[in-house]
Amino acid sequence: MKVLSYSGVFDHFETLSTVAARKGAVAKTLAVEATRWTGDQLLLKFKGVDTPEDAKLLADFELWVHRDQAAPLGAGEVYLADLIGCSLVFQGQTRGTVTGSLDGAAAVLLEVQKTGGGTCVVPFMEVYLGDIDLSGRTIELKVDWILE
Repeated sequence: MKVLSYSGVFDHFETLSTVAARKGAVAKTLAVEATRWTGDQLLLKFKGVDTPEDAKLLADFELWVHRDQAAPLGAGEVYLADLIGCSLVFQGQTRGTVTGSLDGAAAVLLEVQKTGGGTCVVPFMEVYLGDIDLSGRTIELKVDWILE
């Protein structure tokens, strides 16, 4: 099966023995039997998935791995999952909490539950967001009008 990586990094897939496959509420553990490169595309062979029909049943599943097996982070990078639950802070005041993320056309969008009620999205871009403190669970919000 072809693998698409959200991080754009593939090398760590070659060392995996199992992955969690998730699609909505459905989750299953798959044993990685083999990996193979075809050009710049990585292929994974899962135990028990032996025909194109078997593989088609896994279409649109996301593959999840344990954190210690995930793609390594570069300087200044974060896993989006780590931002969920972080407070957005503007000039010392908490203005909202990150509840999820969406793929946007130009950038990832953070779903935010606003402190005063309601929800919105904030582009995960340096123009709107500053320092990220994962230990303190805060993200600096550079402009507050983005929450309106």
